Amino acid sequence: MRRLLVCAILCGSATLAAQTAPRPGTAGWRSDVRLLARELPKRHPAPFANITAAQWDSAVTRLDRRLPALSQNQRLVELLRLVALVGDAHTNVEPDPALGLRYYPLELYSFEDGLFVRRADSAHADLVGARVLRIGRSSADEAVTVAATVIPHENDWWVRAWAPFWLMIPEIVDGLGLARDAEHLPLVIERTGRVDTVVVAPAGRFQHGQGPIPIDMSGWVTLRQSAPPSWEQNPDRLFWWTILPDRRTLYVCMRAVVPGPQSGLNRAQWDEVFALADSAPIARLVIDIRENLGGNGGLNRYPIQQILRRPALDRRDRLFVIIGRRTFSAGQQFANLLEAWTQATLVGEPSGQRPSQYGDHRPLVLPASHVAVNISTVFHQAPNEFDRRSFVPPAIYAPLTATAYRDGVDPALAAIVTEDSGPAVMDVVARALAAGDTAGAERALRAAQDAVQNRFRSLEPDVNALGYRLLGGGATEQAIGAFRLNTRVYPRSANTFDSLGEALLAAGRRDEAIAAYRRAVEVEPGFPPSVQALQRLGVPR
Repeated sequence: MRRLLVCAILCGSATLAAQTAPRPGTAGWRSDVRLLARELPKRHPAPFANITAAQWDSAVTRLDRRLPALSQNQRLVELLRLVALVGDAHTNVEPDPALGLRYYPLELYSFEDGLFVRRADSAHADLVGARVLRIGRSSADEAVTVAATVIPHENDWWVRAWAPFWLMIPEIVDGLGLARDAEHLPLVIERTGRVDTVVVAPAGRFQHGQGPIPIDMSGWVTLRQSAPPSWEQNPDRLFWWTILPDRRTLYVCMRAVVPGPQSGLNRAQWDEVFALADSAPIARLVIDIRENLGGNGGLNRYPIQQILRRPALDRRDRLFVIIGRRTFSAGQQFANLLEAWTQATLVGEPSGQRPSQYGDHRPLVLPASHVAVNISTVFHQAPNEFDRRSFVPPAIYAPLTATAYRDGVDPALAAIVTEDSGPAVMDVVARALAAGDTAGAERALRAAQDAVQNRFRSLEPDVNALGYRLLGGGATEQAIGAFRLNTRVYPRSANTFDSLGEALLAAGRRDEAIAAYRRAVEVEPGFPPSVQALQRLGVPR
């Protein structure tokens, strides 16, 4: 099995000694930094894909020079910063219990409406549900930004996933300089309309065998005040499925991509899923990978093949995939394949990683500090080799608020089961254009584009497709209206003006078509379709 982040989830970190090792002096840290400076570029397949060699060397030299003046916590933080500088989320330092790190007795979560206390031990139960406004010296947003410097990440969604965790580690808070006294951390919180300052102290040390967050929270008080939604059910199972109570949705929860009895993820299990999809009178299949931190990406091919063999299922209105900030590694690779090869509608939040990624990390144990630095060894290419995105976006953005979490509401699943209710926005636009109501068509389009669910999706291609359907059906003036609408709502797109030019030319309005093509070239110099159209028309650009 490929060695991805999920190995830490399933096996625990086995790269460090079981007992907390004493921290070294300046000479030991200096030796470790120099070893890392030499070995990371040798072991990583592309260490300078995101930074230059000069930037790496400068950062190493600067840290080497500063080491004598730094405290132990500052030295650890600066080492983490050096690793994070590479900009590869798999090249990281995991929060291994052997580092001797402690934790504050709070679990924070970055909801859509702010940073909240999601869980706490019984002594701090009254803080659950409070919004955190300040951490030590900094605002919550500033603290997250500072924490991002020690979190190897490829996009801000991975920071949102993990900054709340790292900000509840006293040694990190101290090393980052976020508090004057990390042993007594002041938090400014808002609860029930009141703003208060509370002080929290470290509650214990990280423990082995607790998964990616090495804290036993089983007895903690949670913000959830109702039955957990599907994505939080069966927390001890990495792969499971059920028919939801609406009796129309087959829901598959896939928290990792690993084979064997612990996960249940193999061909036989997928065969059961698809047999159920074939036989049960379901309206949709939902595959939930929002918490999928990785595993063996080679196992992703089989379910993709099975989906492609079922055209009746492989439709945007029947196949849904929930992604999120913790969709990572082999989970990210699964999202890549689903987006590239199937008609699935992606719902939720953006994924936690780039489509093209480095992975299969191997540990380099620094001998003096005993810090294990995981270093990527393999490049995994996205299906589209020109894909430079920092994440895979959802077609339907369904963010989680603190209130929804408290009430057991899953916005992603709710968006899916209500997705087919009401008229589609393109139907509204088409009817308005047919009635000559161009202003109404524009209002409907702008309102839809401004809706939260479309935050990561442009409706420009939908309008363009509508225009060509109208043009192909002989409704030339309505098509021109659709294309003009697209140029008004998306004026920075050369393609909108190019399509308008094509429709105007079809209507015999040559001069107007030329003007549209020229506008396309102004928006995007050298835009090939418009340049070629102008050449065919025998006019200069």
